Amino acid sequence: LLLTRQVQTPFLQSDIGCTDIPNTIGIIGTPVIDPNTDIAYFYAKTYIPNFRTAGNTGTFNGVYYFYAVDVKTLQDVPGYPVLVDGSYADNDPRKYFVGGTILQRPSLSKIGNVVYAAFGGHCDLFNYTGTVLGVDVTTQKVVTNFATESGPNSRFSTDWLPNGGGGQAGIWQSGMGLASDGNRMFFVTGNGNGGENQGLPANGASGCRTLAEAVVNLGVDPTTGKVSAIDYFQPYDYINMDGGDQDFGSGGIALLDPTVFKGTGVSRIGVTSGKNGKIYILNADNLGGYKQGQGQTDLVLQTITTNKAVFGGVGSYPLEGGYIYSTPVGYPTSAYKLGFNGAGQPVFTFAGATPEVSAGRVGGGVPTITTFKGQPGTAILWLTDPDAGLRAWYAVPQNGVMTRINLPQTGGINKFQRPAFGDTRMYVTDANGVLYCLGSPVNLPLKCNSPVSFGDVALNSTATATLSCTAIIGINAITQLTVGDARFVVDKSTIPQGAIAAGKTFSFNVTWDLRNVAVNNAANASYGNTSPGIKSTALTLYTTNSVGGYATSFPLGLTGNQVSRAAYLGLTPITNDFGGLVLGIAGETPSSTLQFTIANLGLTPMTILGYAYTYDEDLGTGFTSTDLPPVGSIIQAGGAVSVPATFNATTGTGDYLSYFFVYSDGGKANTILEGSASTAPKANFSISNGEGGWLGQSNLLMDFGSAKPGETVSRQIRICNEGGSVLTVSKSKPPLGAIRAQNYGIDLHESQTIAVNDCAYGTVIFGPGAEPPNIPDFTETNTWTLNTDDLSWGVHVVQMMGV
Repeated sequence: LLLTRQVQTPFLQSDIGCTDIPNTIGIIGTPVIDPNTDIAYFYAKTYIPNFRTAGNTGTFNGVYYFYAVDVKTLQDVPGYPVLVDGSYADNDPRKYFVGGTILQRPSLSKIGNVVYAAFGGHCDLFNYTGTVLGVDVTTQKVVTNFATESGPNSRFSTDWLPNGGGGQAGIWQSGMGLASDGNRMFFVTGNGNGGENQGLPANGASGCRTLAEAVVNLGVDPTTGKVSAIDYFQPYDYINMDGGDQDFGSGGIALLDPTVFKGTGVSRIGVTSGKNGKIYILNADNLGGYKQGQGQTDLVLQTITTNKAVFGGVGSYPLEGGYIYSTPVGYPTSAYKLGFNGAGQPVFTFAGATPEVSAGRVGGGVPTITTFKGQPGTAILWLTDPDAGLRAWYAVPQNGVMTRINLPQTGGINKFQRPAFGDTRMYVTDANGVLYCLGSPVNLPLKCNSPVSFGDVALNSTATATLSCTAIIGINAITQLTVGDARFVVDKSTIPQGAIAAGKTFSFNVTWDLRNVAVNNAANASYGNTSPGIKSTALTLYTTNSVGGYATSFPLGLTGNQVSRAAYLGLTPITNDFGGLVLGIAGETPSSTLQFTIANLGLTPMTILGYAYTYDEDLGTGFTSTDLPPVGSIIQAGGAVSVPATFNATTGTGDYLSYFFVYSDGGKANTILEGSASTAPKANFSISNGEGGWLGQSNLLMDFGSAKPGETVSRQIRICNEGGSVLTVSKSKPPLGAIRAQNYGIDLHESQTIAVNDCAYGTVIFGPGAEPPNIPDFTETNTWTLNTDDLSWGVHVVQMMGV
């Protein structure tokens, strides 16, 4: 440890009652560092005694300071810190910044001389409005303050206590930063109150000023640094999302590489997702407004319905055709590959998933992808997990699966963290504050040309590459070598026998043998996939060394592109899981649309010969498509067509299944179409009475009675699902303190699911601490705020008291 410094006394969590961040709140949003000046910029939450109310602490004495610190000395840059409290919103002068009621959660962004930061609420408590602040680091002044809820249709009050008094629409994004491509910034907002559109369709450039549950595009004035709204997207069902606490803003927006992720009429793509179980693919130059799509639905490039909540955002990989990655809470990480429909417009198709699932609680990081010097076949997907720690997989799925890379075990990672990379090393900290550094061993016995590319190799042919290595130290012997894919064959006669002197160079040959292979996937095959595409594997040399302290295993990378001279049919994904439709919600006709891709992976044109399906409907009972390539159509070499398929519950509740076959002169393939339909979830709520029974649903008071210091009294909250589909806890803010949740963050946690005809419980403990003698009886209070995706249930705030 070189230097450490505490810049302020941190704000106390107990002053706001929100337990998302326990104990203290100080520097939460990830700082931004200017590499030209080595200055770190960040916000710190603290107090000014007696600022707005009497006392040294308290919610309304909370403030934010903007810091500029030299990273080499940790000392303040002259003129800093800057107090930002009290600054008025440019777009609504009624509203001004009150640091005690607001939280700076997202990472900071620097555009030109201005550092921008976004703010949201603490568990939707108090009167707050989502805010974007910009500070000019040269003048050390706040140059812009944008309120996400403004104008006469937004809520406003000078009473800072009532929840929702400022309209909400906070920006938190699970810590993900503001996205920018120059003079534009993009972010996503959370729950809000009301709406200017009042259910009427509106263009994204219409100037809507109540921007809750929205993706927002702010224009940045390059001269002044001021920002203004120029475009937005609000899901057509955002009012329902508000009712079910399906916070759109739990995920940020990612702007994808425009050199790859583009298509007809689309030059820039943005991707976002949140608690509502949908991934939205957006045209960043025309986000979509409100109800601008067919039937007053969403005007977006694509909606991928997963029915799985995301806290964070998507990762992307622009090579090998282009992929995006999403990690829902409690589910595997899924990869979606870029494709194009018949009009050349971009669409994403499910390509595969990790065998492992993420933690069943909020806190997983954003998928992060790295490569070795931008070379195809070397991509690694990294993910942090609050339970499992750091994980990694090969980023391109093979046969629908992303293969895990074994790593040294780390502790569980703090919520929403992502690893940092530099100088061939990876850095991450765990929830206990331990810093881990992973990378190539410092003491390597060999220096080799790795990875080695075989280039394009046609199926039913071979290619040979030569690997060269130089001994850094004396090697007693190469004792063993292993190859992950048996089609890569090492000529062992070229491996040196016996000792290798330090400084000596040796070479050996590896042949990629694709002869005499069945050009299809074989179940349980030990060989690598023989279908066309980029393939990679590891070759590991094992040594005994003449000098201690050096590694005894040395992995080398082998990569190449398998090609087929003839036409070759590819049909992905192997399964299209449309998830479950919930029937019976007034005013809704649910459906789900996914994409599958028909591709020609060969080097000659491919002709579609026909289709077959389970039943005598379009794609099978419940499944339809209006964009299948006609029989006889030709897909050019390397071309692909993305086909939208829609699932409707045409025969009511139950399971739906169809096997859909494609026949071509490049082979045949099939994909499975599956989905289900059920009635809506229905929550039944009750509190235990301490006598073995349960209070009625309308009772929201948990009364512990009296307890002596050192004693504990317990009660339970019970939520049962009496509906026909899975019920999800969409909001949970459990208590801490003398009245506390026994299993904080585990019982009734956000995104917890409750099966049909099942119940979930949360135990609450009242445990007064030891008291000096002759202290009069006094009352302790607390709350537990809960909501579910039962739209008829609403927010429940359980009041708790004990004497």
